[in-house]
Amino acid sequence: MSVAEQSRNFCLFFIIGLFIGFIFDLFRGFRKTFKTNKILVDLQDIIFLLISGFLFFRSVVVFNSGDMRFYLIFSTFSGILIYALTISESCVIIINVIFRLIKIIFINILRLLKKPIKFVNNVFLTVLGKTRTKE
Repeated sequence: MSVAEQSRNFCLFFIIGLFIGFIFDLFRGFRKTFKTNKILVDLQDIIFLLISGFLFFRSVVVFNSGDMRFYLIFSTFSGILIYALTISESCVIIINVIFRLIKIIFINILRLLKKPIKFVNNVFLTVLGKTRTKE
């Protein structure tokens, strides 16, 4: 493998490290916006582990023909570290705003859906009440 290919792989895996850091911030923002219990937090951690592991090993197979090299691991961790030290906080703020907007939209949709359900429920209760009094 030439030095140019190794340099390209180093840069690619650095970018993959940045992406894994961003995925972690997505999970962190979701966890901050939507309060979940311990079991769901553990499930989210497992999902993150599976996603990042699949992403890393799939990238090793695709970009480096399955050859695991130390510099690939080093560049991935470097990407995660640089992301965490530089743009992570800005991304978390933006992600939290987006998740809050999604939460507000979801709550309003649920409120809108409750009204027809409540109406239909009242109609059925009224009809059932009238038929029971006639018996």
